[in-house]
Amino acid sequence: MLHLVYRLRLTPAAEADPQAFWAWAHDREKWFYDGLDTVLATRWTVRTVGTDVHTIEHTATFADEAAWGRYRRQLSERGRDPAWEGRRTEQGTWWQMLDAALHSDPPVPLGFDRTPRAEP
Repeated sequence: MLHLVYRLRLTPAAEADPQAFWAWAHDREKWFYDGLDTVLATRWTVRTVGTDVHTIEHTATFADEAAWGRYRRQLSERGRDPAWEGRRTEQGTWWQMLDAALHSDPPVPLGFDRTPRAEP
């Protein structure tokens, strides 16, 4: 698995109105990832200790490099649509991208998950 990790700093507008920011982020995730089927999962975490406290880390997970490549091509194609690109770039109202990294899983199974699963 590949994990594309973005580190984001909230803007003063987002810090001034966190409810509006999180509502926007929730709606954006649905809109942005709609039809991008190579994205297997997303995850959002807030850094609460260390440097850049209160930054957000957003992860998108892909099965492999080919899936990530298809995702990049799809974004490039969508970016040619001025309406889509205009909506995408409104993210500058809410965050500043600090950096991005591509992580991969180790070659052997490691880790565990004790997170309670929701009952169906």
